[in-house]
Amino acid sequence: MKKLLILCKVVDNFGDIGVVYRLCRAISEQNDEYKISLVVSCLDSFSKMADEIDPSLEHQVFLGMDVYDWNASDLCKKQFESDVPEYILECFQCGRPDWLEEIIFHPDFNKVVKIINVEYLTAESWADECHLLKSGTRSANVKKMNFFPGFTNKTGGLILDENFISCRNDRLYSVKLAEESLGKSFMDFIHLDDENHFNVLLFSYPMDFSFLVKALNEMSLKKKVSVFVANGAGKESFMKVSSLLEKNISLVELPYIPQKVWDALLTLMDFAFVRGEDSFSRSCLIGKSFAWNIYPQDEEYHFVKLIAFLERMKPFFSESCFSLIREFFVLYNFDLSRTLGDDALDALTGFDFPKSREEHLSRMEKLCLGMFNANPDLDSMFFDFSESILQNGNLAVNLLDFMKTY
Repeated sequence: MKKLLILCKVVDNFGDIGVVYRLCRAISEQNDEYKISLVVSCLDSFSKMADEIDPSLEHQVFLGMDVYDWNASDLCKKQFESDVPEYILECFQCGRPDWLEEIIFHPDFNKVVKIINVEYLTAESWADECHLLKSGTRSANVKKMNFFPGFTNKTGGLILDENFISCRNDRLYSVKLAEESLGKSFMDFIHLDDENHFNVLLFSYPMDFSFLVKALNEMSLKKKVSVFVANGAGKESFMKVSSLLEKNISLVELPYIPQKVWDALLTLMDFAFVRGEDSFSRSCLIGKSFAWNIYPQDEEYHFVKLIAFLERMKPFFSESCFSLIREFFVLYNFDLSRTLGDDALDALTGFDFPKSREEHLSRMEKLCLGMFNANPDLDSMFFDFSESILQNGNLAVNLLDFMKTY
């Protein structure tokens, strides 16, 4: 059996490890040719989505994988020094632990190692151009290639693990999975197949959520509303204003949820506010209405990425619905206190920026309510978009096929 080493340095709490954990499962499901060793810099984050992971252990076996603590230098160097895997997945330009650098760049190291940098997901056109592009290293024995997930057939596509596909295609499977993990009493808050009920999931970065509370209150005049608030950075800021919710709105504070159950929960929502690459990519594939809170970057460069994504979506939406979605996505990620760089300004050419905090919140409230009211019409458009992504295949399969020729 061949050996595959996968490296993950956790930067954004759950987004990085979420993608890597899913990729490990998808690779294992597609091929038993590789024995996977997963090296993670923050096992605590990993344990939040996989209950079986013990953050205190330097080494453990999970789902047939050897899981190592990135920081356990002595153990890892001893383990891999005499047997470095031929393939190394260096996820999201995470770099390599010092102990691994010492091994593969030692003057006496004479084995050929093939590194594949599995990049962040982006809809920008350069992802097509950079997919399968070579990178240099300081040793002829260490080769490196870039592998990009993406939204076109010129990229590696998105990860399609078996659990997610089952959740997407089989509602009863999702219900059973959620009920087994969260309990029957929890499921009472999700009134499935009831057109008079509206389920909303919130997983976001911190912000003033008063706009959302007002939109939910307005929505509750028409339908019974349940709001599910996920653990994470944005929970506290939402809870600060949650007392303003109408009494007939059900508010459910979620515990940390295993990734497989999270997939199920996402599919059972009518609308989801998501952040992090893993939840974002799942929302794109589910085919239901969602809003994306993108990770903020210097000079607000994240707007370049946001607009590129919206342009990928545009062909699948009516003009009026796309206008609604575009304006909300921009305002949802806009911060009056931050200065837009030149690239962000170019991406947002012609956009009508709010002049005050009050205007910002008021516009988001109206747009948010507009999106809620446009459901299920929006759902059908998001579904068409998701079907187009599925045509690009499974990133895990595409990656394994590439490794055969690399």
